[in-house]
Amino acid sequence: MKKLKIAILDNGVDEKIFKLCGLSNIIRQNKGSVSNDMNLFLHGTNCAIIIGLNCANARLYSYKLLDNAGKGNVSDLGAAFDWCLMKHIRLVNLSFGTTHFKDKSIIRQLVNKYANQGLVIVAATANSGYTAFPASVSSVIGVEAGDTFSIDDDSLRDKGVDFEAPSQHKFQLAGNDITLQKSNSYATPYATAMAGRLMAEQPEINVWQIKEQLYQKFGKKCVQYIPDWIDKGWIAGKSLISNAEVYFETVKEEDQADTVILYDGNEFDRYRDKHIVYLGNEKIDEPDTPYFFWSRKNREKQIVCARIKKEMINIPVILLQSDNGQDEIWWLTELKKYFEVAGYNAYVISSKLESVLYDLEYIPCDTDQEVKNHICDFMYWQTYYNQSDLIIYGVQGNEAKTIGVDADVLVKIENKGERIHIQFYCDGIKRTQVDFETLGVEQIKEVYDHLLAFLTGDEDE
Repeated sequence: MKKLKIAILDNGVDEKIFKLCGLSNIIRQNKGSVSNDMNLFLHGTNCAIIIGLNCANARLYSYKLLDNAGKGNVSDLGAAFDWCLMKHIRLVNLSFGTTHFKDKSIIRQLVNKYANQGLVIVAATANSGYTAFPASVSSVIGVEAGDTFSIDDDSLRDKGVDFEAPSQHKFQLAGNDITLQKSNSYATPYATAMAGRLMAEQPEINVWQIKEQLYQKFGKKCVQYIPDWIDKGWIAGKSLISNAEVYFETVKEEDQADTVILYDGNEFDRYRDKHIVYLGNEKIDEPDTPYFFWSRKNREKQIVCARIKKEMINIPVILLQSDNGQDEIWWLTELKKYFEVAGYNAYVISSKLESVLYDLEYIPCDTDQEVKNHICDFMYWQTYYNQSDLIIYGVQGNEAKTIGVDADVLVKIENKGERIHIQFYCDGIKRTQVDFETLGVEQIKEVYDHLLAFLTGDEDE
């Protein structure tokens, strides 16, 4: 059987130690911008040993992406993935990641681009326990440390982590017994080895099929809660309701897309060779295809399964209540950008189903009471694991009752003839108002300035 190529993107591999464990030679590749000094920190070497001991029919490749302190640059990931494709390597071990929210969009764009070209990326979640990137992205197999190879439903729902795997591996080195410490970094190569075994038997298998088959071993069905895997999307049958920019590249021809955005559930069979995001309101069954699928049913299932929260949400909540005719999604995406530039990680919610295309959090208002009963719990855990600084919730009319928490700041946006009338309330008390004849990014920036002043206590009483 032809050996499966596996790349370890890390801080390099010490070939002498690798050989002392009775493993074959590893092919090395050193990144030019990273020092090639002796690896005093044997992180990559340990990862290589774990894969080598658990996936016998593999040929390992090392790409030095991290320095000897385990630090690296997000900007170097693209070159590393290009090298993997050039070497015809499909399986990649990343025993690192980041929890910083500003890195999310850059890393997601990168991993989606290469995952849709065939790379299978296995990544460690953060040892801190918070949501990490790229481990949480759907197109990646996310891993955390556990006692056995298994599935942790809470981690999947809350942090996008697909599998638990053992990390305290034991092996002999020059006659000495070695036991590695418990760490997500050392759980990940074990999961990489499990994926490698499947890929060795089924060379054309993709990341969704790997997840699906591994889940089936545990008697469970793999569900992707967030449609965040899109690199190139084709929108079928309708025009988008918002003028905001979607998080992915849109293409004009169906055959250029990896994902089809559908509004008609009767068309599923036409796109069996594509990922599907279904934006119809019907709660229909997932089609049996070897690709990712998402509908509102996936998000509602995620909400209903949320654990009961430990305490009240203790970050500021801004409620953006707008009249019909306002582009709610555009408002929300622009406000999110302004807060991000200022260093604030906003958890931004919309009740519009299409909001999932704009990197917003979709929470339905027109839903079953069972779902509504769990929304506050769901928001608590999501904002906790994402280390959110505030919540911005866009609603229309009486939808505000669905959120289940009181707003610290209410922004009411009303259409008054040719003008847009905006009122600000703090703790139920009207604080100020502004009127605009036209609405653009400058006007939204003015609204943001008021919000920031209210939240930081800098607004005049």
